[in-house]
Amino acid sequence: MPDDKKENNKKVLVVEDDLLMANIVANKLKLKGYNVATVGDGQAAVDVLGVEPYDCVLLDLTMPWFDGFHVLSELKKNNFKAPIIIMSNLAGTDDINKAKSLGAVNYLVKTSVTPEEIVKEVENCIKQYGS
Repeated sequence: MPDDKKENNKKVLVVEDDLLMANIVANKLKLKGYNVATVGDGQAAVDVLGVEPYDCVLLDLTMPWFDGFHVLSELKKNNFKAPIIIMSNLAGTDDINKAKSLGAVNYLVKTSVTPEEIVKEVENCIKQYGS
């Protein structure tokens, strides 16, 4: 099986409180050559994103401390520039519209996508919004 890993300097932050999900997505991204960090709650996400630049953020909505909506609000207030993809099991139209109004560039329902599709979305997002 050929190794499709390619080295790049693109950084992705996975903000997910489900450790298994976070590890699966992070490992898939690492296999594609991304530099990946993970945090498990909204407070940690706000702290990390306040000091560390990222090319893309995968953000869950239902988490301890700060939920994803709070994280989006804080980042918007601070003029955060990197694209944010929501990765949540909340599938209501109101949730999707609220997340996008707060700056999310896309919204993935975890139960409807594979880890490979999440990676593809990150790749597309970085191509579209990257520097």
